[in-house]
Formats: sequence, structure tokens, C-alpha cells
Amino acid sequence: MLNYLFWTAVSFFSGSIMYSYLIPKVFYKKDITKLSKDGNPGCGNVFTCVSIPCGIICLILELAKGAVPIWAALRFVSPDNLMFAGVMAAPVLGHAFSPMLRNHGGKAIAVTFGTYIGLCPHSAVLFLLAIPFVFFSTALRINPHTLRVMTTYVVTLCGMLFIEKKISLILGAAIITFAVIYRHIGDYIRREKRQYSICFFSVKLFGRDPEEAELSRTGKA
Repeated sequence: MLNYLFWTAVSFFSGSIMYSYLIPKVFYKKDITKLSKDGNPGCGNVFTCVSIPCGIICLILELAKGAVPIWAALRFVSPDNLMFAGVMAAPVLGHAFSPMLRNHGGKAIAVTFGTYIGLCPHSAVLFLLAIPFVFFSTALRINPHTLRVMTTYVVTLCGMLFIEKKISLILGAAIITFAVIYRHIGDYIRREKRQYSICFFSVKLFGRDPEEAELSRTGKA
């Protein structure tokens, strides 16, 4: 038990280091939480608010802070044990609720991919996340991005229920899914105003923008 608690703490600490906030702040004197529209301290905003090279560095570090502790933990603990779910989810929880930023962390997409990279070859969850992410971003496009992310994580979790045999990994993925949805749903309600659309490539199948939603609510449509 102590081994699992130790690696859970290590993984959480690793995830809580907000590289995408620290590197722009220290080396570029830029606070991406103030420069970006959504205030998210993630590498996506580093690309748009700072520079592409800085964004690439931050992306690599965000992936690594999820992959390295999981990869290391698997050398000492078994993914078959139910307590491994905590080890698996810890980097994402550390990022999403970082003590460094007083629990106002990032949206945890990059660190999730890093965590799932660290699980290879013990689980196929990396591909279960990557495939729907690409599919919902290209072929059957779901907009806005926040809704696309939430849908992708739910689909990934559903896929694990059918493919993954280890209950610990399913539970870990469930904790990650709920954490990521929690970090996204506020933006979807406040900033995206519950708009949605689904397109087959460039052809809009159905959807509703904020103006249509307001007209429907007031009975003017």
C-alpha cells in the first residue's frame, strides 16, 4: 500500500508543476492566464500567446510530466492492483487542481496523453483517446472545442469498458474523464453559451449557435 501511496504522491506532484505557466512567466515575462481568452494555463495558449518554439517546449514537458511518473511507477507497482487507479489519475488531478495556482489548474489534455503514453504497452487507452479525438476533429467534427473534448473523453471511457480488462485502469480513466469534464464544462456554459454543431467534414449536419438558442428560449423562433 505504501508503494502505491508514494507513487500517487509523486505523480500528483509531477502533474502539479505548471510548465506552461512557469516558462512563459519566467523567460518571456508573460502571464498566459491573463493574456488568453479562457485564462487556461495550458500549452495551447502558449502557442497562441507566446511563440511556437515555446509552445513546443511546454507541450513536451506537459506530456513528460504525465508519462515519466507513470512509466517509473510501473517498475515498482502493478497496474492490476485497484490502488493503481490513483497513481494513474494523479498527474491529471495535479494539473487540473494544481496547488501551484491555488487549485486553478489547466484543462489537462496534454497531461492525459502523457499519462496514457506512460501506460504503454500495458493498455491501449492511448489509441482509444487519440482515435476519437482525430475523428471528432476531422471527419465528424464536433464544435466547439470544449464539447469535442468532453465527448471524446466519454467515448474513450466507454471504449475502455469493452476493451480493457483491468478494473484499475478503467477506474483511473473514469477519474481522469470526470476531472477533464469538470475543467471544461464551465467554459462550455459560460463562454460557448451551450452552442453546438456536428459537421461531416465541411457539411453541417445539425447544430445551434447562441443566437438561435436565445431566440428559441424567448419563443421568437
